[in-house]
Amino acid sequence: MKLDAPELLQSPLFEGLPPEAREIAEQAFRTMVYRPGQTIFEAGDSGHALYLIRSGRVKISHCNLDGKEKVLAYLNPGEIFGEMSLVDEEPRSATATAVDEVTLHALYLEEYWGLVRRYPQVAHNLARILARRLREMNHEVEILTFEEARGRIAYALLKLYRHRYGEPTARGRRMGLTHRELADLAGTSRETATRVLNQFHEQGLVHAESRAIEVLDTEGLENVLYDL
Repeated sequence: MKLDAPELLQSPLFEGLPPEAREIAEQAFRTMVYRPGQTIFEAGDSGHALYLIRSGRVKISHCNLDGKEKVLAYLNPGEIFGEMSLVDEEPRSATATAVDEVTLHALYLEEYWGLVRRYPQVAHNLARILARRLREMNHEVEILTFEEARGRIAYALLKLYRHRYGEPTARGRRMGLTHRELADLAGTSRETATRVLNQFHEQGLVHAESRAIEVLDTEGLENVLYDL
């Protein structure tokens, strides 16, 4: 299965590359399919590849010292993950799991360096991706450390929205997300997430269903986050 142009355009890894780079990229990537719930890699595994999501959703998580899972992100088609392994060749720092049936394109270390030799912009793009995620992580630590539940839930929804998670609608963006999944992202309980979502629903910030949440008012969520 080959990569197609929309997938390449969605990935910041290929930003600024000339059209002829597409054929080289098609030869460099390998395609893999995972069943719902199947582990793609675990924290501590050797890392030799990054992955571009062609279809399906991927959950990124890790376990705390007490063994409790902390969900770091839900990723959509067009996004990449596992890229740190191409930089430091250290073991995986998190676990990646297929939420539903997932098709991935894997770029292994040797092929990555082959692309970099032809197109140095790829290495620059990867550095920008890592820098952006580091900034997000620093911001998230601050939010999860100091914000109350409403701020945490608002932040988690805004983060998903900015990463174009889900599908655009006439009113905003609809995300296939359960209350439990949102609670895991926000570092709170499912009961608390449901209570806060009901408040947001009444305020017109979101339209909350049992297995989907439609974000309607990002400015209103920003106001919640920064207590405006």
